[in-house]
Amino acid sequence: MQHESRALELVRRQEVLAAERGVWESHWQEIAELLTPFRADFLGSRTPGEKRTSKVFDGTAGMAAENLAAGLWGLLTNSANTWFQLRHEDEALNEDQAVKLWLDEAGKRLLGAFASGGQRFYARVVDLFSDLVHFGTAVFYVDEVPGQRGLYFSCRHLAECYIAENEQEQVDTLFRRFTMTARQVAMRFPESLGPKLAERAEKRPDEKVELLHAVLPAREFAGGEGEAARRGQGWASVYVALEEGRVLSEGGYWDFPYQVPRWSQRSRAVYGDSPAMLALSDAKMLNQMSRTLIVGAQKQVDPPLLAADEAAVRALRAVPGGVIYGGLDPQGRRLYEPLVSGGNTGLGLQLEEQRRGAVKEAFYASLLMLVNQPGRTATEVLALQEEKLRLMGPHLGRVQAEFLDPLIHRVFGMLHRRGDLPPTPPGLGRNSVKIEYVSPMARAQRASEAQAVMRTFEAAMPLAQVDPSVRELFDAEQAARVVAGAFGMPAKVLRGAEDLAERRAAAAQQGQLAGLLGAAGPVAGAVKDVAGAAKAAPDMMANLAQMVGQAAGGGGAPQAGGQAPGPGAAAAPGGPLPPGTLPPGTLPPGNPGAGGAR
Repeated sequence: MQHESRALELVRRQEVLAAERGVWESHWQEIAELLTPFRADFLGSRTPGEKRTSKVFDGTAGMAAENLAAGLWGLLTNSANTWFQLRHEDEALNEDQAVKLWLDEAGKRLLGAFASGGQRFYARVVDLFSDLVHFGTAVFYVDEVPGQRGLYFSCRHLAECYIAENEQEQVDTLFRRFTMTARQVAMRFPESLGPKLAERAEKRPDEKVELLHAVLPAREFAGGEGEAARRGQGWASVYVALEEGRVLSEGGYWDFPYQVPRWSQRSRAVYGDSPAMLALSDAKMLNQMSRTLIVGAQKQVDPPLLAADEAAVRALRAVPGGVIYGGLDPQGRRLYEPLVSGGNTGLGLQLEEQRRGAVKEAFYASLLMLVNQPGRTATEVLALQEEKLRLMGPHLGRVQAEFLDPLIHRVFGMLHRRGDLPPTPPGLGRNSVKIEYVSPMARAQRASEAQAVMRTFEAAMPLAQVDPSVRELFDAEQAARVVAGAFGMPAKVLRGAEDLAERRAAAAQQGQLAGLLGAAGPVAGAVKDVAGAAKAAPDMMANLAQMVGQAAGGGGAPQAGGQAPGPGAAAAPGGPLPPGTLPPGTLPPGNPGAGGAR
């Protein structure tokens, strides 16, 4: 009984949301019929595979919308590029080597999660961009795959979804009304089918069963006493079998599993506006003009015939190469004449091209298709990119805020809870990590900073030649970091502040050592000379003693005891020196190297 009351509560709220959305459905249906016929099932179900293009006579609007959707995919979530990276809110910590390595590794694992399952995310997100461009509102769903390491990504059809906002105008409630076969329901909810569903799954397994999936804040479901609230989860998740009014499953999510971006909300409604809504009038006119021109051109190529009466045309063979017998009277005049209306097909084609141009501009075709504008210089291309950013920037910022930010936080949370992220460095919490987009569009948005730096340097160079002190105004290192960030250089290529400080300190020490060695060169030479002189000192003293002895009148070489030979006796140690001798350690007058004293 409790489950039935909860199911009834959810069904009633879904009906209220459906009534509020009803006014949008006819608008979406008309857009879908002209631009994307395979989504044209807002006002009723269509048979899969049914032909849906019978109302389309000109495909310009549909192709322009798909080009914009593909452009958003390439500019924001290109699988060939790194389109986001993680940063810490404290810029000083971003220079810490441990934090930098953790953020880099965590970012790689996040990108790997998006690429898992055979690039499923990138295959599904293009459908989201298509819905966003056509209807102004799109719904994306991400969840874990039970029993597997991969993630499940899906773009939910807007026709199935009903949304509500919280007080901050953020979508926090979504009801999805959809169908599954009885066999699929039995596989998904094997323990809570009930007798009727179990019988259908057994006897009519391919019969469709209508279900309701409600995701809403846990505090608002069952008076805040549901399963999710008891677990401390933020959102309740309830599956209801509508035909039976039975709750099949009750659980919860830690993070809101749906991302619901809106192109714009100029109408101040829950659901968003789209470029297709602006282009709808031109698209309808173009479609009608194409239909009229097709009929007019057919009349000119194969015009109707003028005949005197009905009987005259019964045997008429108006086929290529056919012979019309009796087509001339005896005077040689034609009995049948083509009806020439005098319509100007060229004027119709000219007007048609004007409408095509208006439709394409509504989808930013001239900005996206720069490749069709050859002969542009690099400066012109940069100017066109800046113009593109000015025109598309507000919408792209909304896509990042309402789709990419909650999507990445959702995936980050799932990986964090199941331990697929590297160990967190001390002081680094989940709430302190922010997302920095480095997609082609984000790089183009920051390219203006790099251009400002380069242009400033170019303008300042002549001034620096006149006054070199101008160079002191600029921090070349920070300027290089700004340019590298604008052009998308990977963070691991740039050295951090600590690494740079260590390298500069090591270089300074090497420079000091080299200076010391350079200054010590003359001193080392003098020391070497002194050492050589000290080594030769005994020989010099012996020569000196010999010269002194000869000068005193004695000859011969000095003896081993250091006493000079001669007839006189040597002085006793410590006594007076013989006449003509010098105290030890002094040099004789004159130049000893010149051959003796004079």
